[in-house]
Amino acid sequence: MVELSHSDFRSLVRVIEHARTQLEEAGDSDAETIGNASGADLLSLLYPRVGTAVARGCGVALLVSEIRHLEAAVVNLETYGGHETALIEGYALLERLDALRGEATTAQLVDGILTLPQPAPHAPCG
Repeated sequence: MVELSHSDFRSLVRVIEHARTQLEEAGDSDAETIGNASGADLLSLLYPRVGTAVARGCGVALLVSEIRHLEAAVVNLETYGGHETALIEGYALLERLDALRGEATTAQLVDGILTLPQPAPHAPCG
């Protein structure tokens, strides 16, 4: 699991929502295919994690395997003529996530929601 900053989460949402819109406008797919191909299925998993992340004061938990949803969104934006800004933002986010893969941590559940482990508190030096 990697830590997605709140800024990176907003980027992810923009890219995925743009991909979903482009695929819906193309009109060649059903809702299930659009949800999968645009990466929109990931958002329903992430929204509860965002609330927990805000409450705990940390980043958003993202499984390394879930990065494929963003990859699908970016590839489909390329295919369906997505806005250049969304493509640039998507590729930049993929690069950051690729760098974070090496720092992946173990997930934990808090009230049934996947979260990042909280860092140990620092003890004052005496």
